[in-house]
Amino acid sequence: MTYKYTLDKSSKKFQCPSCLKKSFVRYVDVETLEYLESTIGRCDRESKCQYHKYPSGNKTITNINNLILASEASSHPDKVIGCFGRNYTNNNFIKYLQQHFCNTDIKNVIRKYFIGTSSHWNGATIFWQVDEQMNICAGKVMLYDKNSGSRVKKPYPHINWMHRVLQIDGFVLQQCLFGIHNLCDYDKGSTVCIVESEKTAIIMSVLFPAYLWLATGSKSNLKEELLKPLKGYNIIVFPDKTEFIDWNTKVIQLKNKGFNISCSDFLEDKSIEEGSDLVDMFQKIKFVSRF
Repeated sequence: MTYKYTLDKSSKKFQCPSCLKKSFVRYVDVETLEYLESTIGRCDRESKCQYHKYPSGNKTITNINNLILASEASSHPDKVIGCFGRNYTNNNFIKYLQQHFCNTDIKNVIRKYFIGTSSHWNGATIFWQVDEQMNICAGKVMLYDKNSGSRVKKPYPHINWMHRVLQIDGFVLQQCLFGIHNLCDYDKGSTVCIVESEKTAIIMSVLFPAYLWLATGSKSNLKEELLKPLKGYNIIVFPDKTEFIDWNTKVIQLKNKGFNISCSDFLEDKSIEEGSDLVDMFQKIKFVSRF
């Protein structure tokens, strides 16, 4: 089903009319590929801003003879992971892991999740999104504090994409679940756990290695398009605290579409800050000795 207006699928972001952050995705007309009014769109800061203005008169297109087809999704060349899979002594996220885990565990997750290092910011980490067909869909660049493991958000959120860093013109971003390239190592019927943060997926895979841990990378990426490869698996999603209602609503819709999926409310009654996740909780209560 194709709608006349849809959110822009490129990586371009505009200033949000509500929070004024450059995190705003505008709606486009799929027939002309032109943007709608500058206030019509959705802020990617789903939890803190929640601005979303829908276009009026959106309807399905029945005559698609003149429809301009969207460009095919781009991917990075295979060699790119090896090119940035080094210099871990200057990777703040790895330095943080070294405070809590042994070198063997750290080497294992670097290999399992293709963790990379970027000089875009000193100490930055690359989280490659590689799909179940081993296509390198994207590389998210993030900067963490090497001591606390928290994201660096001042003076601005340090998040970027490798196609921007490498200045690849015309790159069409189509994300996948972080870590889903490991699906081939797990039989149908196995339990797959999904969290929002790449950092959390990696750490939980060390603490609870019996399960495959994946990350959506954002609250809005819990959607059928990204979860299709997981049909036939037992899926458990772990939303951040206070996000249960939103993710559980999506889980109910996914169940109706044939997914074996449930939403955990594990964090909802825990004495942790809003927006905290599983790793934040384990650090707080020192449930796991290595924390």
